[in-house]
Amino acid sequence: MYTIIVFYRYKELSEEEEEKVSSQWKNLKKEFDRFGVRIVSNNSHAFGTSWNGFLIIEAEDFDDYVKFWKWFKDKIRWYIESTQTIVGSKRE
Repeated sequence: MYTIIVFYRYKELSEEEEEKVSSQWKNLKKEFDRFGVRIVSNNSHAFGTSWNGFLIIEAEDFDDYVKFWKWFKDKIRWYIESTQTIVGSKRE
């Protein structure tokens, strides 16, 4: 089992773009299962850092995560300025 933490920073967005992001996010979350990954936590703040928030994702297989990430980054690229990812293998 792998645990992945993805820190993210938004681009400057208009109110209309923020609404589009919210709508798109609801649809994206529904597709995570087909890649064999799941969101453990979606955090809207990362206090003490310069990141806007972070996701905690779990995947049984690292290849599943890689396939997911390729698909996911293409979907969020228009509104995410940058990300930083930490990957760990779960002990327990």
